[in-house]
Amino acid sequence: MHSWKKKLVVSQLALACTLAIASQANASTDISGTTYTTFTHYNDSTYADGVYYNGYVGWNDDETDSVYNGDIYPVINNATVNGVISTYYLDDGLATNTNTNSLTIKNSTIHGMITSECMTSDCADRDATGYVYDRLALTVDNSTIDDNYEHYTYNGTYTDGTADTHVVDVYNLGTAITLDQEVDLAIQNNSHVAGITLTQGYEWSDVDDNTVSTGVDSSEVFNNTINVTDSTVTSGSWSDEGTSGWFGHNGNASDYDGSSYTADDVAISAIANPYADNAMQTTVNLSNSTLNGDIFFSSNFDENFFPNGADSYRDDDSTADTNGWDGTDRMDVTLDNGSKWVGAAISAHQVDTDGDGVYDSFAAGTDATATLIDIAANSLWPLSTYGVDSNDTAYDENGHVVGNSVYQSGLFNVTLNNGSQWDTTKTSLIDTLSINSGSVVNVADSNLVSDSISLTGGSALNINEDGHVATDELTIDNSTVTIADDAAAGWGVGDAALYANTINVTNGGVLDVGNSTAYALQTDILNLTSTTDANGEVNAGVFDIHSNNFVLNADLTNDRTNDTTKSNYGYGVIAMNSDGHLTLNGNGDSDTSSDQSEVDNAGDSVAAASGNYKVRIDNATGEGSVADYKGKELIYVNDQNSTATFSAANKADLGAYTYQAKQVGNTVVMEQTRLTDYANMALSIPSANTNIWNLQQDTLNTRLNASRHGFTDNGGAWVSYFGGSFNGDNDAIKYDQDVNGIMVGVDSKIDGNNAQWLVGAAAGFAKGDMSERSGQVDQDSQSAYVYSSARFANNVFIDSNLSYSRFSNDLTATMSDGTYVDGDTTSDAWGFGLKLGYDWKINDAGYVTPYGAISGLFQSGDSYRLSNSMNVGDQDYDSMRYELGFDAGYTANFGDQAISPYFKLAYVYDDSSNDANINGDNIDNGVEGSAVRVGVGSQFSFTKNFSAYTGVNYLGGGDVDQDWAANAGVKYTW
Repeated sequence: MHSWKKKLVVSQLALACTLAIASQANASTDISGTTYTTFTHYNDSTYADGVYYNGYVGWNDDETDSVYNGDIYPVINNATVNGVISTYYLDDGLATNTNTNSLTIKNSTIHGMITSECMTSDCADRDATGYVYDRLALTVDNSTIDDNYEHYTYNGTYTDGTADTHVVDVYNLGTAITLDQEVDLAIQNNSHVAGITLTQGYEWSDVDDNTVSTGVDSSEVFNNTINVTDSTVTSGSWSDEGTSGWFGHNGNASDYDGSSYTADDVAISAIANPYADNAMQTTVNLSNSTLNGDIFFSSNFDENFFPNGADSYRDDDSTADTNGWDGTDRMDVTLDNGSKWVGAAISAHQVDTDGDGVYDSFAAGTDATATLIDIAANSLWPLSTYGVDSNDTAYDENGHVVGNSVYQSGLFNVTLNNGSQWDTTKTSLIDTLSINSGSVVNVADSNLVSDSISLTGGSALNINEDGHVATDELTIDNSTVTIADDAAAGWGVGDAALYANTINVTNGGVLDVGNSTAYALQTDILNLTSTTDANGEVNAGVFDIHSNNFVLNADLTNDRTNDTTKSNYGYGVIAMNSDGHLTLNGNGDSDTSSDQSEVDNAGDSVAAASGNYKVRIDNATGEGSVADYKGKELIYVNDQNSTATFSAANKADLGAYTYQAKQVGNTVVMEQTRLTDYANMALSIPSANTNIWNLQQDTLNTRLNASRHGFTDNGGAWVSYFGGSFNGDNDAIKYDQDVNGIMVGVDSKIDGNNAQWLVGAAAGFAKGDMSERSGQVDQDSQSAYVYSSARFANNVFIDSNLSYSRFSNDLTATMSDGTYVDGDTTSDAWGFGLKLGYDWKINDAGYVTPYGAISGLFQSGDSYRLSNSMNVGDQDYDSMRYELGFDAGYTANFGDQAISPYFKLAYVYDDSSNDANINGDNIDNGVEGSAVRVGVGSQFSFTKNFSAYTGVNYLGGGDVDQDWAANAGVKYTW
């Protein structure tokens, strides 16, 4: 083990020099439950005038086990400490020492910091006494370390009255926890720590180096672990916070600027020593915790590494044949259980700017080399790697890209799990970013560069205004990457909101470019593919352009087929609104050979689009005419060599019709299918109104038929239930309808010169329920009738009626996107009915009644608008019914009682040639056609004045089938 105090970097992020103050010789004191200050002023017979430091922690429980005294017992509970605590003497490493190298801060406040540095001018050389840097176990439990102790000041007077004043500056010693030793740091239980600074304070030296046969590489690693649970870590401060203020208030060490690259914004730093022979590897785990500030990771090659190669003893030539030895530094950060981080992930390496042999500042990125002799690549280089000129070729190898693989001195990896969140600031440069299990990364007003980015388990990457994300490969698995509408755009890596050489979207993942400009996304290959689960369900990746007129200058690829019998059946999904459009240009590179001039050609697709895809239309609206949608182009593949297949993923409700995608050559257009549920209901309402009115006509006819059979009917009062079930289908509209209602009437018999008249009035009330798929209409109707029946001496009769009806309809439906639609309309109608028949008596009991009838209903109503903005024109609708048929029955008398069963058979023709205007388009909603009516019924007279009657019938064959209809009534004759 080797320590190099004099070789550490001098900078804000390195440790400041030690204080030129003395320590007071004390045994360690348990300061729990007290308020303690680590600096004290003395001027007496024992101590010379000055400031003394009393902040070293140490056990000192057995003098035979201890070499150095400490001031503070290293278990601090329920205390307030002002100043700086040092672990410099905490563990002396003697074989007889049984104390752990640990410091515990519990239920306390440290108004200042903890350091591992010597704080006085008289520190002992611990190496001379066999001192070994054991790992420090530091626990901060329900405590605060605020890094806000800037100075110790003393202002007094000497005995002669002159000023005795002293100032000790400590603001520039580091952050709340500043250590150059290996540490297992636990911050837990609602603790707050203002900054953690870790440096590599010692090494395990190699023996010689790899160029000589005696060289032996040390395998030791300088390890740190930081576990933050239910707590907060913020940035610390290297500056004097008292030199500025706002309305008289100074800042705090934990204040975060968020835009400047300053040491005062760093919450966690791990700085590997460039002179070390070992790797420095730091693991940071946050659970249900908050990190507010940057993470700074600095890594240089180990001392015995040769980035450009070196010649070794292994051969006799002078050609470089080894890279030497390097242990890879690491910074592995994991956010778990809803943790949140606001800040940047900064990768850097130390540099010597003035050439004096001393590292004095930092440069972006870790050390890296593309000269890989006997070491393997472990990362990618964003700016690519270039060739080495050859004397045997005329080609400029040094000026052309040969790849992106490098060996880096250090790797910075970030992982988010279980609903955690990272809001990036400034510019973050890392190697891998893994966003898992519902976690979110938000990039706005900042840059994020990572070799690879992967999302799984319902996670999200949101690229917002002035946010830039650049990567070699982006994988979106059951997660979402969203480019906001106001995101940045441009051709370059630093201009585009998202720049990725390859993007893979699968397993329900979504790449959502919103309504951003096409240049917001720059990629070479978009691999839009799918997985298939154990149940055979295809889970496809989605490319969603919304209403964008998007141009994809990349190859759209997958290895899926539309043949469901093949093992590679599957597809990617292209999603858009009906007003969106996608142009597939390809990446413009049709050369698949990998030669010296273009190393990235190998495996490139020769077509702008290949594979199998489904096209999904996401929006739904009641607005728009047929001309707005039918045949509209959705996708254009600007490559006749394209082998891609496209089919519909869904049907979308647009205006009055549903539409789906259809491939036509190298385009995809919108194909019109059926009426939408809401348009179907709106167009079906007049027909359904007519059905109610027809049932009332049948009910009135049943009353008049009953007056001609059985006992003498002189008129009276009657009431009848009626109901029925219908299904309509004219190849445009389609519906099912159930109706229930009641009619009441009064009439009277009048003798005329040539006929007997039955004259009366009736009222009808009905409720209907119409539906088809998600469409639903609740109907109410009220009708008023006047009617008459004239029976002549030759048994010829004429029935007639006039009616007025009012229909109220409440419509609801669900659109293809799940949006609820409603609307209502009211219409008025006038109707008439005429029936001419002959009541042919067969003996005294039987009869056959042939007849012909005509009826008509004429509806009118105002135009109306549904909640989804579909406009329905005026409700004028005319329907006529023509009927030829006969009734056959028999009346059996039993004194004052009688029963009259009957059978009905008729031919019916409905003539209803109508259309309605929807959003400016006329759509046929008339129902017509020939049908057959079959029915049976009976009248039973309980007395000569009171009887009941019932009947059922079926009507089928036209555009509207009456599956069943029934009426049942009673009458009382005068």
